[in-house]
Amino acid sequence: MSESIRTPSVWSLPLHTLRLAGRCVLPLVMWYAAGRLVRFGLLVGGTELAHGSMRELRLALTMLVFIVMVMANLVVSVGMFHALRGSLWEIRARRADGDGDEGFTASLGRVIIPFVALYLAWGWHLEDVRDYLNMDIQRQSDDKGVFGAFYDLTTGNGVDTARILTDLSFTTTLTIMGVAFVGGYLFTLWYEHNESRFAAMAAAFCNLAVFYYGAQVVASRADWVGGRLAWTWWHDLLDGLALHVPGLAVLGGLVEAVKPYAWDALVLPAAWLTVAILMYGAYAEDAGGVIKGTRLEGVATQAGAMLTERTHSLTRRSLARFAGRWADWVPLLHTVRLTVRGGAPLFGYFALCFVGLQVGRDYAWRGLVYLIGGDHPRAYFNVLAVPLDFAVELVFTVLTTCLLAATFDVAAGAERRRRAAAAASEASAADGAAAVPASGRSEEPGRSPGRRRSRSATAPALPRRPLPSGPNSPG
Repeated sequence: MSESIRTPSVWSLPLHTLRLAGRCVLPLVMWYAAGRLVRFGLLVGGTELAHGSMRELRLALTMLVFIVMVMANLVVSVGMFHALRGSLWEIRARRADGDGDEGFTASLGRVIIPFVALYLAWGWHLEDVRDYLNMDIQRQSDDKGVFGAFYDLTTGNGVDTARILTDLSFTTTLTIMGVAFVGGYLFTLWYEHNESRFAAMAAAFCNLAVFYYGAQVVASRADWVGGRLAWTWWHDLLDGLALHVPGLAVLGGLVEAVKPYAWDALVLPAAWLTVAILMYGAYAEDAGGVIKGTRLEGVATQAGAMLTERTHSLTRRSLARFAGRWADWVPLLHTVRLTVRGGAPLFGYFALCFVGLQVGRDYAWRGLVYLIGGDHPRAYFNVLAVPLDFAVELVFTVLTTCLLAATFDVAAGAERRRRAAAAASEASAADGAAAVPASGRSEEPGRSPGRRRSRSATAPALPRRPLPSGPNSPG
């Protein structure tokens, strides 16, 4: 039973992270190595495909290869998280409570759509874009030289290096984006109807295609957008406010100075922790699960009753279909709520460890470069840099994944204990209420009739079976 399952404390987070890394190092290394191999192959293949005759077709296919690379990265991330499931105390407790274990394909189909939404919303695609363009620059420089990669040495005209993601024509880009949008809508309907895993993967792929091809549409019309009256009016308004409102420019400069540190130290760890909680089943299928137990629950109940009384059934169905298009964000909001309920000490300790791993990665890279020295030819240094980069990123990725999983385990254990204590308190209160109407029972001297000794609210909870905190939990 789950009573015998240990639950980690907040202060054991680093040790729990190392324990997970030691127990699951082999599958984590295999997932990471396979992901890096696939990523490198798609980077080389995409950049080779981009140059040559039939330019439009090549650029369209290059973007598709890039989207496949992004999907492969997301699948590898899901696989690394899934490799840790068996070593988490929370997952063991769920198994002891009789919950079925979720397979990799089922987990991938469940989380891929909201994971794509997070990937795009938090700007994690920028690193993939940079790697893609840097690979193109490196390969063109190796073939044509540093200057020949950007200029035709015979004519002096510019060439297409590092423009493989932005040179596709407006008409072709808009057409592909429209097809991807319709496909994403249809695959989403398919997934909502029977939860097909293929439909989930196809919908996620279409969402990525809409974003990247849509970004090309906007980039190709940047001059047109910049020349519109509304754009000019907006920038004039901001400049006027900065000029006439005292302290606004200083406040803006302060925000810009603090923003990078706050983003790396607080926002980025919180976003990745949301991904980890989502991976391990803290999932809500509707908004009711997100607001349950909060003040908004009563307001939503009253609003739902009023909507049912005062609207036609056709109107309610139309509103339900419209709200369903935003259902991808519901599990994200639910995981954010669970993150907040984990407590400030847990999140602060996690953020400190997360930033510490990033700082340690940078110093490890600098130390290794210092050891090999910098007085080597460029080709020799490239040969050494590839395995060094792989080793540093491997250790960093494995420890970061284990840290995220360990933080989820600690938060889930705290939630399990809280629910067990609440259940014990409710049971004790129910026993006391049942004992009040009993008559003819002898009372202790000095006590008023109808009163009995009750447990202290701070006393240890009775050894009762805790309620599960996974996807099948009642709330």
